[in-house]
Parts: sequence; structure tokens; C-alpha cells
Amino acid sequence: MEELPAPARDRALLSLVAARALYAYNWYNVGPIQLAVAAGLAVSFGTVSEALSLFLVGVGLFQVPAGMLSLRWGARRTSLAGIALMSVAAVASALAPTFLLFLWTRFLVGLGAALFFSPAIGLVARYYQQGGGRGFAIGLYNGAFNLGAGIAVFVAALLAGWIGWRESLAVGGLLLGAVTVENVLVLPRLPEPGVPLAAIGSQTRAVLQERALWVLGGAFLGFWVAEFAIAQYYVPWAVTVLHLSPAVAGGMDAVLVISSVVGGPLGGYLAERVRHPNRLMAASAGITALAAAAIPFAPPWSLWGLAGLYGVFVGVVFAGIYLLAAQLPRISQERIPLAVGLVNGIQVSAGSLVVVALGTTVFGAQDYTAGFLALAFLTVVSLPLLLARRGLSPVPLADA
Repeated sequence: MEELPAPARDRALLSLVAARALYAYNWYNVGPIQLAVAAGLAVSFGTVSEALSLFLVGVGLFQVPAGMLSLRWGARRTSLAGIALMSVAAVASALAPTFLLFLWTRFLVGLGAALFFSPAIGLVARYYQQGGGRGFAIGLYNGAFNLGAGIAVFVAALLAGWIGWRESLAVGGLLLGAVTVENVLVLPRLPEPGVPLAAIGSQTRAVLQERALWVLGGAFLGFWVAEFAIAQYYVPWAVTVLHLSPAVAGGMDAVLVISSVVGGPLGGYLAERVRHPNRLMAASAGITALAAAAIPFAPPWSLWGLAGLYGVFVGVVFAGIYLLAAQLPRISQERIPLAVGLVNGIQVSAGSLVVVALGTTVFGAQDYTAGFLALAFLTVVSLPLLLARRGLSPVPLADA
């Protein structure tokens, strides 16, 4: 495939980083304003969790279809279609007159997110094929998610209090629409192999039969649930239990999420170079479990540091997951979106069911201590699956 000059690929990466950050903002800007949404749409706090869960259903169900569309259309067109749909649906959710319509628009936001995520990783891997740097680039791309999410958990509640919750959601959608236009103009139009319709089924089956991808998805299923749920429920916990102001609680949540911006590139860099990246990832996930279990018992002054520790190691784990999925020996360039989509689909589809269960039980009842301990347990319970699997190491870049 044609190689991009370094300045062009770096510009393209920064454009995808910006899109990934605003994509994440529109993931996380509902969690901090759940109380306002509940009041505005006349439903209970626990009921609003259904919107978070249905959003995740949209994300999870369409991960593999996104990879299949990428095989047919190319990663560029698929990812651009995804963020365009996501931005339109986010604005529509701000205008929804009933909770039922709000639910369905958030589902469409999740569908658009699925179409963007793994094809965009395929683009990053396409831009950084040789000469090293793929792990760092994938880590930076994924770290941008935490930047956008951290801004959302801090800004969304303040913005909703200033201009209203509907307007807060609309701002997120409009900003994502603007960066979509920027991506259309900046992302290079490189030749991409268009797989014939008749061959998409066989290519899909080949990826679905790659056991290592199922191991990656399953081993970090609980980790994914914990990372998503903690960011969503941290502010309500800190405000209602610790009686912190929304600004302070949002600031802590922002540190927890944004610190993965450091962990992402670091994790990608290390996963390319260590002998056993699966052990690095398992140890990092174990540290996040300890941090999650400590949250409800830690003195308030220590929560800032605990949040930063949690976020850094979250970034390390995610960067390793996506790098390994992209560089397995039987995953060719055009199959990367499908491979990454499968791993993410396993986590999001199954994880959304767990989020529903926790949201309607312990977190819905505002039993936050039980909730955080449950998340810590879920993080570690499946990790032995990863440690038992041999061969989860990146292949040399020249062979990728």
C-alpha cells in the first residue's frame, strides 16, 4: 500500500485524535447530568440508566458490522459515516420531547460510535505501517477518548446548570459535527482494498474464528464494565455521599478519566517492546481493581491521586488490547477494523448487560460502596483467561 509522508500522517492522526475526543465527549456527557435528565423527562434516576445501557447496546451490536462495512467501503468512509450519524443523533437526543424518543436517539448515538471506532483504528494502523510508532499512535488515539470523556464529566454538569441539560447535549453534537467536516477535508484518500460482497462472509468468519480475539475481549470484559461505570457514577457518589460540590466532584472524575491520556501512549509504547504484553496488561488491570475497591474508603484528600492512578493504568490496558488485536499474525491490514470491532463488541455487548444490572440495583439504589466493590471484583475475575493464553504478543511491524 502507498505510504504517507510523515507530516501528512501526523496531521491525519491529529484529526482522528480530535474526532475521538469529541466522540468520547458525546459518550460521557449524559452520566453527569442524569439527575437533570430525570427531572426534565419526568422519570426516576435509575430509569435514566436505561439510556446509558441502550447507548451501549448500539455500540456493541454494530462493532462487527462496522468491520464488515469497512471491508466493503473502506475504513475512511465508514468512520466518517459513523461520526456524522453520531453528531446528528446527539443533537436529536437534546430535542427529544419524551423519554422513549430520548432512548432511541441515544441508541443511534451508540450505533454511530460503533461505525467510527474500529475503522478509525484501522486508519491509524494504515498510516503507521513501518518504522515504528504504531503502538504510540494507537495509544494516543485511544488516550484522546479519555481526554474527551474527562472534559465531559467535568463540563457537562456545569454546562447543564448554566444553559440547561438539553442545550448541553446539543453543544456536544454540534461540536462533533464540526470535527466531522474537518475530518472529511483532512483525512487522505488513500487506495483501500474493496472486498467483493461474496468474499466478505469468508473474511468475517476468518476473523471470528481467531481465538486470541475472544480471549482479549473476554479477559477484559469486567475491566471494561468498571472503567465505564466508575466514570458515570463517580460524580453522583461524591456529591450525595461525600457532599462535595459538583465542581470538585467533576474535577476528580475528570482527573480519573483524563489521566489515561498519559497511560495510552505509554501502554502502546511498552506493549510493542515488552516480551509478555499480556502480563503487563493483566498487572495494570489488577492495579485498577485495587484503586476501584479503595474509592469508597479513601479519605477525600487522597481521591485526587487515586483517580490519577486509576486512569493511567486504564490507558495502559486499552492501548495494549487494541495494539495486540491489530497485530496478530493472521490479521491483515483490511481486517484490522473487524478484529478490533470484535474485541470491543464482546466487551460492550456483554458489558452493557452488566451495566444495566448494576444501574438498576446497587447504583440505582445509591449503594455506591457495594457498587465500587462489585466493579473491582469484576475487573479481576476474568483476568486468568488472559494469563492462560499463550502467544498474545505483537508481531514485528514489518510483518504486520
